[in-house]
Amino acid sequence: MIKHEEALKIILENTKRLGKEKVFLKDALYRILAEDIVADRDNPPADNSGMDGFAVRYEDIKGASEENPVELKLVGEAKAGGEPTPIKEGEAAAIYTGGLIPEGADTVIQKELTEKKDGTVLIKKELQKGANIRRQGEDFKKGDVLIKKGKKIRPAEIGVIASVNKPTVEVYQVPRVGILTTGDEILDLGEPITSPSQIRTSNTYALQAQVLEAGGIPVILGFAKDDPKDLKEKLSYAKSCDVLLTTGGVSVGDYDLVKDFVCSELGVEIIFWKVAQKPGKPVAFGVWGEEKQKLFFGIPGNPVACMFVFHTLVRPAIKKMMGFENPYNPTITAIMEEDYKRKKSDREEFLRVSVRYDGENFYAKPFGKQGSNILTGMVNAHGFGVVPIGVNEIKKGEKIKVVLFDTDVC
Repeated sequence: MIKHEEALKIILENTKRLGKEKVFLKDALYRILAEDIVADRDNPPADNSGMDGFAVRYEDIKGASEENPVELKLVGEAKAGGEPTPIKEGEAAAIYTGGLIPEGADTVIQKELTEKKDGTVLIKKELQKGANIRRQGEDFKKGDVLIKKGKKIRPAEIGVIASVNKPTVEVYQVPRVGILTTGDEILDLGEPITSPSQIRTSNTYALQAQVLEAGGIPVILGFAKDDPKDLKEKLSYAKSCDVLLTTGGVSVGDYDLVKDFVCSELGVEIIFWKVAQKPGKPVAFGVWGEEKQKLFFGIPGNPVACMFVFHTLVRPAIKKMMGFENPYNPTITAIMEEDYKRKKSDREEFLRVSVRYDGENFYAKPFGKQGSNILTGMVNAHGFGVVPIGVNEIKKGEKIKVVLFDTDVC
C-alpha cells in the first residue's frame, strides 16, 4: 500500500494537459488561458480626464485661492468620445471623466473647486501641474503581455481581454469524465425498491456534481450489474471519455470485477491499487488510451469514501488536464475544538470537520460519526482534517491541517 501523498504524486505525474480550443469570450469564465493576452494599443489610448471639471493651463491658475480666484474664459467642452476644443492663454474648457485633454491644457480642476459665471469660470484653488490627468499608456502600453497563459479566467480577466478587442480566446480543453456505477444492489432514481438489500445511488449524482464543480464535463455511463456481459457493454461507452470513474467493484470480493474488465476491455494499465488512507483504502488508478493519456479511477462504493477520493485524488488530475498550474486543493491550519482519538494509526485519516473563522484563526470540529457510509456527515462539513500515520490522538487546542472542499468559510 502506498501513502496518500505518494498516490497524488503518481497521479499528477501521469496526467497530461489536454489540447487547446478557441471559445467565445462570453463562454471563457473559469477556463484556463492557452495563450498570452497582449495589448493591442495603449490604455488609456490618449491623455484624458480622471474626473468632471475644467481643463486649464497650469500657468493660468498659479496662486488661485478662495480669496483670490482666477477667472478664465470658457471656450468649449471635452466629452468622453468627443473631440475637444483647443485652449489658449486665459481660457478653459469644461471636461468630463474620460474626455480627451484639449490641446494647450495640462491640468484638470475638479468641478467643486470652481464656479461658473456668465461664460467664464472662477478657479478657486491652485493644483499641481498635471493634476487629475490620466496619462496615455498609464495602465498598459501596446505590446505589453497583460495576462500570461496558464491563468484562470475570472471576471477581471474577462474585462482585460475585452479591453484588447478579443471576441474569442484560446483556452485548454475540458475533460469528459465518464461515471460508471456498478453493483447489483444499486438502483437509479425513480426505480422501485423491491428488496431491503437494494439502495438508491448517491454516488452517481454526487460525482456528477463534483465533476461539474471541478470544471469537467460529466458523462453518466449508466449502471452496470455484477455481470461480465453488462459490464463490458457499459465500459464500451467510456471510449469517448478522457477520464473514467467507476464506483464499487475495486475491493477484494468475489464480484469485484471492475479492475479486470477495464484492463481487458479498455487496455487500462493499473499503476496502483490500495492507498494507506481512511476512508478510501481500496482505490485503483491507471492510464489508458493510445498514448496512455487517459485516466482511470476505481473508486470505493461507500459514499463518503467516494466523495473523498474524488476531491483529494481525482479533482487535482482534472484541474491539471484543464491547464491549471496549481491543481492542488486549498488547505488551512485550524485549531481543534475537541479531542479526537482513534485505536489504529496505520493509515492517514481524513476526518470530516466543520470549520469556522473568528477573524484571526480557523477552528475545526470533527462532525458526527466518521463511518465511510455516513453521507449525511458531509452536509455540515467544510473539509477533511488530516490525522497523520502514527498519530492516535489530537487534543483540543492542537493544530490540524484541513483540506477544504467548501471555501465559503474563508
